[in-house]
Amino acid sequence: MVKGGSVLNTSYNKSQHKRFGNRFRNVRDRGHATHHAELGAILGLDRSTTQGATLYVCRTNREGKFRMSKPCPMCEQVLRFCGIKRVVYTKSEDQIAKIKL
Repeated sequence: MVKGGSVLNTSYNKSQHKRFGNRFRNVRDRGHATHHAELGAILGLDRSTTQGATLYVCRTNREGKFRMSKPCPMCEQVLRFCGIKRVVYTKSEDQIAKIKL
């Protein structure tokens, strides 16, 4: 996550469950929220810090090639809630995309 030319936080996917994410997810249909990198990047930061920030998300395969990393619907809701302005993510090995929130 970047704001004003400074890196605010970094994170990565983990297999741990996060109660915070459950607020933005239908637990009965989809199960408990795992610790997505997007959640990890905002956890512990005040909304005044995340407000207006840009989040960069990438996914790589075992060969180190970029793959689709568009945030899931739960993560998009969390990022909106936290005031993230824009998400830049990898679509494929040679493409990136942006979401304005």
